[in-house]
Amino acid sequence: MRKIYAIGVGGSGSKCVEAAIFLHSLGLYGENSELKILLVDADTSNGNSQRTGVNFRTTDDAQKAFGQGKSPLMGGQFFHYGTWNPLGDQIHNTNLAAVFNKQALRASAPPLAKLFDALYSPAEQNADLGVGFRGRPPIGSAVMSRLELNNLGQTQAGGWQQLFNNLTTDLGVGHGDEVVVHFFGSIFGGTGASGVPTLAKLISNQLKQDNLRVRIHASLLLPYFAFERPDDGGQTVFAETRFFALNTQAALQYLTEQSEGCFDSVYLIGDNAQTKYDSHTGGKNQENGAHFVELYAALAANHGFGQPMGETVAHYISRADINSLIWTDLPDSATAKLALSKGVRFAYAWFYNFSLELEAARKLGGKKFAKGAPWFQQFFALRLGEGEKPLVDDAQEVAKNDLLTAWARKFLQWAQQVSSAHVNGEQLFQLKHLDDLKQNPGYREHLHQLIIDKERSQAAQNGDRLDTIKNRLADEGKNHDNGVFGLAHALFALL
Repeated sequence: MRKIYAIGVGGSGSKCVEAAIFLHSLGLYGENSELKILLVDADTSNGNSQRTGVNFRTTDDAQKAFGQGKSPLMGGQFFHYGTWNPLGDQIHNTNLAAVFNKQALRASAPPLAKLFDALYSPAEQNADLGVGFRGRPPIGSAVMSRLELNNLGQTQAGGWQQLFNNLTTDLGVGHGDEVVVHFFGSIFGGTGASGVPTLAKLISNQLKQDNLRVRIHASLLLPYFAFERPDDGGQTVFAETRFFALNTQAALQYLTEQSEGCFDSVYLIGDNAQTKYDSHTGGKNQENGAHFVELYAALAANHGFGQPMGETVAHYISRADINSLIWTDLPDSATAKLALSKGVRFAYAWFYNFSLELEAARKLGGKKFAKGAPWFQQFFALRLGEGEKPLVDDAQEVAKNDLLTAWARKFLQWAQQVSSAHVNGEQLFQLKHLDDLKQNPGYREHLHQLIIDKERSQAAQNGDRLDTIKNRLADEGKNHDNGVFGLAHALFALL
């Protein structure tokens, strides 16, 4: 069984994990696989991390209801270790001056206190780190450098301890070839640039002491977005786009010096045409739309299983044309295209049609509804006591429909944001017209315009209607399981 330990460091790292969650729900990492995630952020209320947590819970609930079916949908398992705050043991110390106890430092080691003043301005020393490291790698590295893996269990870091225990167990039973630790984080901000190399080194060193070996990979995001100065009152320490290039250069040097020999594969991913985001200094308002750079980062986790262990390799990939993004630009493009296209078509079909059909069947009654929908009786009983098939209004069937509909909504929102992130408009998918994802949806029938693909013939597109697919379900549904579970997997397989 493949096991991916995905560690998202900072806001951008959590968004990469979000992409990995959705890819895993489509079976891209393998049906018999596990995605175990840990988020790392000093800003525990960060909107990006919060959204990833919501999407994890929605997807995990759906996986528990639809796992182990006859299609790749929800075939893998999930586990969430929670969000770890590197300032967790500093409950009352939320600025650098307090973390390093500057007052005591002045008395016990005046030269060190003077060095501290030389390295950090008064504003940086007193900035509230409860909203993160403010896009400043020197602040993040100062905090992260204090960490020791064997002390994490003594802090508010139960997730770390559990992750490491699970990892050592997996490696101890001789399954090292099927296990990967994959870090995600930006290298131009504060948390990711400082946290990824430090945490990777801690894990690598501890495993070496235990005579264990695991692939450690990292998707490191180069600058791919920009924003204006935040309008957050009198804040003087905040992330600034103009420092991104300098931060990146310094962070790469820090990475080289601090984590030599730790990583087996490093994926450097960015975009010259930077997407514009609203600017906020941490908190729940710092929630940016999903981006295709994060999709690349998540796809790298799958690529890493085929890479050699014990020799660091940097991977580079480029697009055919900077002005567009097409399917062949993606790593392992055939597999990525198949999974994502199927996922978008399935989520759309379920959210805008089949979930509504099941609701209509409950109101109308199964027997009457089936007269105009022959596919229905392949999965549901028309009357009580009719074989092993459930009634459509059975409480468990209603709950399963609700879970899958909630996942489909979240997945479509994510895919819509990814497709719209390019500065030249929609790429890969055409989902911008879906303006009712946060409302009660209306019926939709056509699938042919969802995927941007020049290879499909006009005839194939014209026949890409849900009524045609329902006719196929009527013919082939008997080969699948009963109820909403069977219907979902049958539909996913057909698309």
